[in-house]
Amino acid sequence: MVKNSKWSAILSVICAITIFTSYAIAPEQPDGVIVVAIQVLFFTAIITAVLSLILSFLAFRKKEQGILKWVAPLLIVLILLVFFISFLLIVFSFF
Repeated sequence: MVKNSKWSAILSVICAITIFTSYAIAPEQPDGVIVVAIQVLFFTAIITAVLSLILSFLAFRKKEQGILKWVAPLLIVLILLVFFISFLLIVFSFF
């Protein structure tokens, strides 16, 4: 039986890769196919983040051993922290 914590960690890594890829490939003025590609990557990141948090919660409830159940919450928090710091740097760059 595959553990929930393993899938949680895998999905959280996929989330991180897709969210940063969507921002890395985005031009200043996206149009055409690139808009669809960015939307697919962005919404894939959101879906995998939610699924990884759910699986991590289930791993905690089943009291699975190991640190993999901590990967998803920590990675999601780190992603949010990166975006928050980026937002703060943008705001303070106007002063």
